[in-house]
Amino acid sequence: VIGYLFTVWVVYYLLHVTYTERPNNINYLNMAEFETEFPEIKRIFGEGSIEDLLSNGIAPTSLKMKALVSMSDNITRNNLMMIKNSLSDKDDEIRLYSFAIINRIEQGLNKSIHEKLTQFQSTSEHEHKVQLAEELAFLYWDMVYYELSDEDLKRYILNEVRTYAAYVLEHHTTHSKINVLLGRVYLMLEEFDESEACFRTAMIQEKNALYMYPYLAEISFNKRYFNTTQTLLEKANSLECYHTLHPVIQQWKSA
Repeated sequence: VIGYLFTVWVVYYLLHVTYTERPNNINYLNMAEFETEFPEIKRIFGEGSIEDLLSNGIAPTSLKMKALVSMSDNITRNNLMMIKNSLSDKDDEIRLYSFAIINRIEQGLNKSIHEKLTQFQSTSEHEHKVQLAEELAFLYWDMVYYELSDEDLKRYILNEVRTYAAYVLEHHTTHSKINVLLGRVYLMLEEFDESEACFRTAMIQEKNALYMYPYLAEISFNKRYFNTTQTLLEKANSLECYHTLHPVIQQWKSA
C-alpha cells in the first residue's frame, strides 16, 4: 500500500514539475561542433628533437622555423647556442631569421645598458644609484653569459661587471648574489684567490649554498688542489640530478 501511494506521488510530481530552463537540442549530438570544442592536440617536437631537427640538412624549412620561433619565446643559454648554430644553415631563410633573433636580443641588452648607464651617471640619490649599479652588473654579465660579446670585448665587459658589482658591495657588503656574480667573473678572469674569497663570503650569507661547491671545486682544480676538489664534489653529491654535473661528480667519487 505504501509503495503504491509513493508511486502515485512520484507520477504526479513528474507530471507537474517545472524547470527554470528547458534544455534544447537534447535529441542528438552535433559531432562537428563536438570536434571543434575539443580540438586535437598534436606534438610538433619530441624529446630532444629540436637540436636534431636544426642540425638535419634535409629537414623541412617550415619545421625548422617553428623550432626557432618556439626557442625565441624562451631564451636560455642552450637555446641561444642552437640558434647560433643555425647561422650556418644552408637555407637563407633560416640563417636570416636566426640572425634576426640574436640581433634582437643583443640590441635589447645594449639598449637596457645604455638606459641604466645614463640614469646611473645622472642620479645623485644613493639607494637608486646602488640599485642601478646592480642592474648594470647583471646586464653586462648577460652579454658574457649568453656569449653575445666578441672575444676582444669579453675582458672589457667582465671588467665592467666587476666595477659595478664592487660598487654595490661597497654599500651592501652582505649582498650574496653580487658576491656569487663577482666570484664567477674572477673565475673567468682566472683570478682564483679572489674568486674563492667571493664564493666563501656568499656561502656564509646564504642558507642554501650547495650550488657553489662546483665553482669552488673548479677553483681548487685550477690551483692543483685535487684532494680538495674531490672533497668539495662529494659535498655536492645531491647535485647529481643535474645532467652536466652528474658525470663530473661520478668521476671524482672515491672508490
